[in-house]
Amino acid sequence: MLDIVIVNYNSTDYLIGCLNSIFDAAHGIDVKVWVEDNASTDQVDRVSTRFPSVRLKKHHRNLGFARAVNNGISHGSAPYVLILNPDIVIQEGFFELVLDYMAGNQDTGVMGPRICNVDGSVQGSARSFPNLLTAMFGRRSLLTKVFPNNPITRENILTGKSDGVSPMEVDWVSGACMLVRREAIKEVGAMDPRFFMYWEDADWCRRMRQKGWRVVYFPRPAVTHFVGVSSERNLVRSVLEFHRSVYYLFEKHAEKPHSLLKPIIFWALVYRFFFVLGSQAVSKTLPLPRQVHRWKVHGLPQTGYRIKVVRFIARLNIGGPSIHVYLLMRGLDKKRFESILVTGKISTQEGDMSYLFDNFPEARPIIIKQLQREISPLMDLRAFFQILRILARENPDIVHTHTAKAGTSARLAVMIFNRVRAKKIRTVHTFHGHVFEGYFSPLKSLMFIWIERFLARSTDVIVSISRTQKEALSERFHIASDSKIRTIPLGFDLTPFLHGHELKGRFRQSLGLDHDTLIIGIVGRLVPIKCHVMFLDGARIFLDQHPEIKVRLTVVGDGELREELEAYCRRKGLSDHVLFCGWRRDLPLIYADMDILALTSLNEGTPVSIIEAMASSIPVIATDAGGVFDLLGPRDGTPLAYNGFTVCKRGVLCKKEDPEGFAKGLKYLVRLDRVKREALVAEARAFVEEGFSEERLLGDMEDLYTGLMKERRRGWRIVQKPLWQR
Repeated sequence: MLDIVIVNYNSTDYLIGCLNSIFDAAHGIDVKVWVEDNASTDQVDRVSTRFPSVRLKKHHRNLGFARAVNNGISHGSAPYVLILNPDIVIQEGFFELVLDYMAGNQDTGVMGPRICNVDGSVQGSARSFPNLLTAMFGRRSLLTKVFPNNPITRENILTGKSDGVSPMEVDWVSGACMLVRREAIKEVGAMDPRFFMYWEDADWCRRMRQKGWRVVYFPRPAVTHFVGVSSERNLVRSVLEFHRSVYYLFEKHAEKPHSLLKPIIFWALVYRFFFVLGSQAVSKTLPLPRQVHRWKVHGLPQTGYRIKVVRFIARLNIGGPSIHVYLLMRGLDKKRFESILVTGKISTQEGDMSYLFDNFPEARPIIIKQLQREISPLMDLRAFFQILRILARENPDIVHTHTAKAGTSARLAVMIFNRVRAKKIRTVHTFHGHVFEGYFSPLKSLMFIWIERFLARSTDVIVSISRTQKEALSERFHIASDSKIRTIPLGFDLTPFLHGHELKGRFRQSLGLDHDTLIIGIVGRLVPIKCHVMFLDGARIFLDQHPEIKVRLTVVGDGELREELEAYCRRKGLSDHVLFCGWRRDLPLIYADMDILALTSLNEGTPVSIIEAMASSIPVIATDAGGVFDLLGPRDGTPLAYNGFTVCKRGVLCKKEDPEGFAKGLKYLVRLDRVKREALVAEARAFVEEGFSEERLLGDMEDLYTGLMKERRRGWRIVQKPLWQR
């Protein structure tokens, strides 16, 4: 006697085939079949017409797999329950083999048979319990398809260790077809209904084993499985529920210290969700490739051919990355390069630099509204598919990404696009800074490091903007090998700043300040990573120690901390000394009257404000963050030799979050004699004029792009067929 429970969702055609195979193979065995239908819309009443003995229960909504299975189990009383997917076909001799085995092995709670694909190949239905690598190298993951014989997958999929005949104890078997002893169900309990679909079988088998019941893979009885018939009808829901169940399984069973990794697992699954959904849907969303042959048989460029570069940046907010991509869009040789810029949406609290393109309409960016600063799974998914469509339409030679958000989405899209289209779009990613410290908690920062390490494997060149940044990426965070990282410093049109002395006096006059008032400025976003509080605290200390000096502090920029910082100034008694200027486009005018430029960041790439101040002949004091030291140059003495600050070749360096050292550094610069001051700013001005010019940047980037295309031509294959034609 055997109870059979089948959960159906819009798979009635397959279900009818499944039921036919059941009754054809039963051969007098007393089987009772319950079909739990989760609100199908494909005429499921056909089942009752053709199979009157089948108990059909139609639910008004989709209960999910586990809850529907539990309903079916509760109706029967047979000693064994066979759980089937509707797209299963029972093979001859199945029932005799499984019932004989269960009768002779009373300690077996769950038995899984051999499950075959339509072509006769064996599915990986017997597996070890999931671990941190299972998500990347699961049975149907993209990485397993690309590297089918990798040792991680072989260790996880236990069917490969079977001799094809003998029973084998395993961790868990697939719920697509499993025979369960009712006595074990009574002791362990039913499936956990919180699993809507997927991984409820792994959870159930784990609980069975914890209660002492064996879980066995028995390959002699066999079924055929059409795989994913129900789930493929709602791709997004299917993939979403898969990842939700993975997280719930980890949350339910993980013990310390692994349970401490919950935030990392959550965000890793979010990004994997986008990646898997894209890899499964890309062939449906992308049009067939255009038959465009860009290269002759010998792999040389056609006459007049231009290298097409599609550039992605998350948003054109005020800062160095926006200026950087604008200069590249404007300045690359138009005879050799075709450039397209794709960007996202500016946050309401950020300054907008898209005005740079007002007088450059031919390079006006493509806007993806869903590509934004904040993490939003739905918006990020929509942005991801927009990127895929752009890749399909533009068919670029090189994708160059800037900033973390755009770098993640676009590089994942290129990975999938290259795989589906059998192409090799070259990828370049520029780290204008990084989010590995100072932005998030240690666990979340570690998650971002792992993501970048993964993305770096498929990135052809990683660009760092300073030597210090390259050392951090390769030696400290191990994002990529030193050979893959190329240092290309930023470049700017520094002409307005080099000639800023022509504007001297105008900004000071607009503030009603005399020439004796010291103007100390800070330029940047009002966000926590810029640590304006240190700037204000240090200024307060300096003012208290030197009340005889007239000082005006100018805060140029805006952001989420504007109101908080204004309130902080009131509490510190600084309101009369501090001017919040907001975002300004006339920075050369401000630098022309600035006496000292300050930077107090916790983390930086290459700060644009320091370069602009140096070009404007303004002395700089800054914290030792990121690429700041590369700008200020070798220290004249030992580190922090001047009791809280260090005099460098082109400025003054102080420790992060040290307002007292900052105040001492201000005092040093204020009291610096004219000769030493002029020597300091002259050295700094010559350094940035030579090393950060627009011409140097464009030359370096053009060399990088042409070098990548030469590598591509050397490895070019004359015949390039899409995967579906191979």
